Amino acid sequence: MASFLLWGCFSGSACAGPVRTRIVSLNLCTDELLLELADPSHIFGLSPLATDCAESVRCEAARAYPVQRPDGENLVVTHPDVVLDGTWHRPTVPLVTDVLHVPFVQLPSIASLADIPTQIRTIAHAIGEDARGEDMVRAFGMRLESLHPVHPEQILTATVIGANLAGEEGGLITDLLKRAGFRLSASERPDGTIALETLIAHPPDLLVTGMISEGVSLAEDAVHHPALRDRFTGMHLLALPGRLTMCGTPDTLDALTALIAAHDRLTGAESTP
Repeated sequence: MASFLLWGCFSGSACAGPVRTRIVSLNLCTDELLLELADPSHIFGLSPLATDCAESVRCEAARAYPVQRPDGENLVVTHPDVVLDGTWHRPTVPLVTDVLHVPFVQLPSIASLADIPTQIRTIAHAIGEDARGEDMVRAFGMRLESLHPVHPEQILTATVIGANLAGEEGGLITDLLKRAGFRLSASERPDGTIALETLIAHPPDLLVTGMISEGVSLAEDAVHHPALRDRFTGMHLLALPGRLTMCGTPDTLDALTALIAAHDRLTGAESTP
């Protein structure tokens, strides 16, 4: 099947780039944005993680599309119009895209919610769906503007443990906590981790656990430690699905919403169940 491009202009805007009709994504984060922004008939391949509901917020929708191994060899067969990937790509991918003269767009990881509009626009422009991208950015901004704790002046402490939730300063989870009225509790280790004994002896107001799937990592095993289960209960514990912070998408605001609700419960602004 020969590949082709559709050109078009949107009312009230400058002429957008070519609409890509054969799009392949090799990365979970580009998968999720692609599923929101692209015409379904233009998606020719997603990464294996796209259909894993423990990892992907768009797993159900992703099951309608082909899953492709994230390597350059498969691109030779697919011969897409554009390839989307993260910065941790396989070495063969840029080699193949160069030979095929196919645009190769890499999406870096994000450090804060402020990076998400850029991520959306990057993918939207790469596939020729700038107008859809701007619509998504506006909706994201409106929802973000509406999210804030009832008592933002009451700064509480939080500790984050579990897979895919990095507790060090400066990452996405730090930004989410800050916007929700929390600060990371002090750590005794330079890498941002905290000893279990310290966590029990000096408990934060909120323990945030991030899970992807059972028994996959030591970080997830720690979540089930009996000492933690006994010490952190009720409003002092928040289980945050790991997939909400895997990538920078509008769904990341679901994580912020959950953290704000936890802050409101702890400050008495919301009644507990």
